[in-house]
Amino acid sequence: MRRHISIFFILAGLSAGCRAPAMPLRNVDYKDPAQVVKSYYDYRRLEQAGVETLKVQSRYFTRTVSLSYYLYTIAQAFESFGRENDAKKLYLRLLLNYPSLHEGGQLGVMTENRLRWLLGDKSWVVASLDELILRLERALQKHDVKTLGRLISRDFGFGRDYRERYAVKHSEGLKMLEAELGGLQHPTVEIVSKTADEQVILKTTGWEHGQKNWYFGLHKNHRLQGWEWDLAYWESALPDQEP
Repeated sequence: MRRHISIFFILAGLSAGCRAPAMPLRNVDYKDPAQVVKSYYDYRRLEQAGVETLKVQSRYFTRTVSLSYYLYTIAQAFESFGRENDAKKLYLRLLLNYPSLHEGGQLGVMTENRLRWLLGDKSWVVASLDELILRLERALQKHDVKTLGRLISRDFGFGRDYRERYAVKHSEGLKMLEAELGGLQHPTVEIVSKTADEQVILKTTGWEHGQKNWYFGLHKNHRLQGWEWDLAYWESALPDQEP
């Protein structure tokens, strides 16, 4: 009887030892730069421990992410607190330490975009919203790709929503628009939406002989006190017809 009890406890102990450790959970709502620094050292400990995935939570979501994405959120937080040099180092660390990011996935593109944005001259940021809209309108009227190339943000994406947009290199976004310019006639530009946090959606018409509308997203960069064009999406300008 004692032997059976001993075997039972041995098997129970082995079973408990084989259980996978709980996935780490980290809060990414940072209140100050000191918390961000602590998270970076936490990332380093997780990296050394061989952790590959974890859960991150904020007041908006809880999701399972890769360790590399966790480092990306830390870099983003450094940016939000104005510590751009620290953010640059982390974006560069991401690109150097995770070769798979160069394979075209969204995290790789987002990281390259932010690093390119931080290292750029910010010449695409225009002081006045009206001035940015005017320059975009003139460029469309003249099919002026060079001006569009000067105005497009180095952190650009396609989609209706800033949080869920599909990030692309600005040069690729520009090529897509350039391919559409041939079918653009008599373009018009108007503001169709402006949010409280100063994000503006422009509706541009005249594409594909009036059969398509492009929408451009503009937002105010408060740190630079200027506006930039960093979002676009399109839709059919004609209602669906019955077959």
